[in-house]
Amino acid sequence: MAETYRPARPDEIDVVARLVAHSFPAPNRGHEWWEDFLVNGPHGGLESLWVTEENGRLIGACQLLWLRQWISGVDLPVTGVGSVAIAPTHRKRGLATRMLIAGFEHARERGDVASALFPFRAAFYESLGYGLAGEAHQYQVPPMLLPDDKAERMRVRLVDGEQDEAAMRAVYRKAAQRLQTGQLDRTERNWTHSWRRDDLAAILYWSESGEAEGYAIVRYRADLPVDRRFIEVEERVWLTDSAQTGIYAWLSTLGDQWREIVYRAHPEEHFGDRLSEPRLPLLSAPSWGLWFPSATLLRGPMFRILDVKEALERRRLATTDQKLTFRLEVNDSQIPENRGPWRVHMEDGRMEVQPYTGGHVDAEMYLPIDALSRIFIGAVPFWQAGGKSVINQPGVIDALDRAFMVPKPWTFDRF
Repeated sequence: MAETYRPARPDEIDVVARLVAHSFPAPNRGHEWWEDFLVNGPHGGLESLWVTEENGRLIGACQLLWLRQWISGVDLPVTGVGSVAIAPTHRKRGLATRMLIAGFEHARERGDVASALFPFRAAFYESLGYGLAGEAHQYQVPPMLLPDDKAERMRVRLVDGEQDEAAMRAVYRKAAQRLQTGQLDRTERNWTHSWRRDDLAAILYWSESGEAEGYAIVRYRADLPVDRRFIEVEERVWLTDSAQTGIYAWLSTLGDQWREIVYRAHPEEHFGDRLSEPRLPLLSAPSWGLWFPSATLLRGPMFRILDVKEALERRRLATTDQKLTFRLEVNDSQIPENRGPWRVHMEDGRMEVQPYTGGHVDAEMYLPIDALSRIFIGAVPFWQAGGKSVINQPGVIDALDRAFMVPKPWTFDRF
């Protein structure tokens, strides 16, 4: 039977919502909830819906969200994949794979150079060329274990009003552009859904000169039984060491109301070094001899390059004094246009990418698309690409690692 892949029509929202409700059954998330989410969700509505049709009936759907993601100081057009749903009668037929591959071509046609998602199963998306691109260290500790600094926490105040909210958005944007990799270029729609809820609160750190330099959004888990309640840090951003110190200090004062804080730290944050006792609560995880458990490793975001030439040419490099030319061949089973081989010339912090037609190069490399994608976003350096990756001149690897260096990716938004 022939399958057709296309954007959804407005009159199909009802059917798509039923498909998604079948794939993601949950209390209080029935047909009406999904219908509202697919139209008014935080990252996109009807314009992002992609469907599969067979003999006039919809049998599959997903969101191909129109996102922009900050990578190496550039906001790139990225397809966010979400709500992948297959009719219960059509599962285990390879339909999701075929639907997403057709979605890749649609995304390339509209100008997206990459795709990001949170997987229901990492192995499935790895088979489609995605690589894991984000880690967090989750701590669950009493607030008093965080370091206090009375002078710095006195500069923290609750976000209250439009001016404070504008200041918080400005901090986020500066950090996403200059200090971090992987954050979305948030729209008004994103911000409205990110913290304007009754169970959330936000605080800002203000410098001595009156500049907002950091913020944190926390969630009150008062929905749990009294003996299990905690406060969790949904996101935190700072532009200065003082702001980081002030936010930690404010969190340290919350022990009278909350027994525990759940804090998800960026791997390069070294949050455990700030705690007076980094050990997890007794019996929460097995120890290893005299080694003690300290944090839970969380993984989630995945990333895939959709257009090798455009993605590489738009990406900035960390070094401007490195001049290097290499031949790149990409193993991409889903998008033949990505395979090359390519002639990649690095100079002045940029890359020029053209089809390889021969001539001298400094190195030759063969990379699976998932490895190239992880290198691109900073999840791993070249020397850790591993697997089926091949670089014929190991001497260039250090130069490549320096050129592609960015902070490890960090994505607050979930889609």
